[in-house]
Amino acid sequence: MFVRYTALVAATASTALAVTSISDDQMTQYLNNGAVDLAVMYAPMWFFGQALDEPPCYPVWAFSGNVSTPDIYDTAHQTPPAPQCEYPDVGCGCRQPDVPIGNPGPAFPIYYTFSQCNATDVRVVYNLFYQKDGAEVADIIDTGHDYDWERVIIVHTKNTADNSWAPSRALLSAHSGYHNLLWGDIQNTLTTDQVNAGDAINPNGVQNNDHPKVYVSWSKHANFDTRNTGWNDPASQSLDNAFRSEDWWHFVDASDYIRSDNSTTAGQALGSANWGTGATSNPPSVQAGLCSQQLLMMNVTRNATSA
Repeated sequence: MFVRYTALVAATASTALAVTSISDDQMTQYLNNGAVDLAVMYAPMWFFGQALDEPPCYPVWAFSGNVSTPDIYDTAHQTPPAPQCEYPDVGCGCRQPDVPIGNPGPAFPIYYTFSQCNATDVRVVYNLFYQKDGAEVADIIDTGHDYDWERVIIVHTKNTADNSWAPSRALLSAHSGYHNLLWGDIQNTLTTDQVNAGDAINPNGVQNNDHPKVYVSWSKHANFDTRNTGWNDPASQSLDNAFRSEDWWHFVDASDYIRSDNSTTAGQALGSANWGTGATSNPPSVQAGLCSQQLLMMNVTRNATSA
């Protein structure tokens, strides 16, 4: 799996500290070309884990697509939700990684959107879709719901002193809010060379590179920049000490990015579909408020037990 770059990037990208910066002309070209190259250039490496020997739900196509067949954007092909099963069987009935732990996971799509919010602010959204989240507890309490949309938002900021752009912040969706992280504070990042080499587990603790490691929590799919394997009880899965690990990982290829704002067929279908009461943050709805400053204030406090 290789990160795709245009010839312009290869010729003119430079590094300030460690994260790669791009010129104003490059940013303009990226945006004019649909921003998929920009999205891939700073995309997360996604990690998934299992707890109590139970695998998680894994990202899937929203309209019955798969690794060899694209989505078909009509109601008849909307991917069905998966049932709630008894905890800890959080992955029953939905797509699972289906490869042994300690290996890269299979392909999945990113339903992406982007916006230039002002002259110095560009935002890219990486949306993942799951058939459900959570599980039943003692057959009486549902900790989850049909369908689940989660996302990472990367904010790119222009340095007006030299007209260069670089990522400045990442917002990781978690329990109806976001972990709001300065780029240099993200705990684990990878270089593009490491991504292209297939490296993922190591190194850890290296900051301010181009690709953040994002750990998806086992039951409810909240996103974190840290691992935490100390809590596998039902209540913790709705909190910041939710279980997340690195049993599988995947870097999404550019061919699996699906532009999903309302200017596209995909976005129009996603926006008009019924995702239930628990998964209302579909890509077009998030895009509609993407440039709101309130978005950056929707913080979820990092839990001190994260490791």
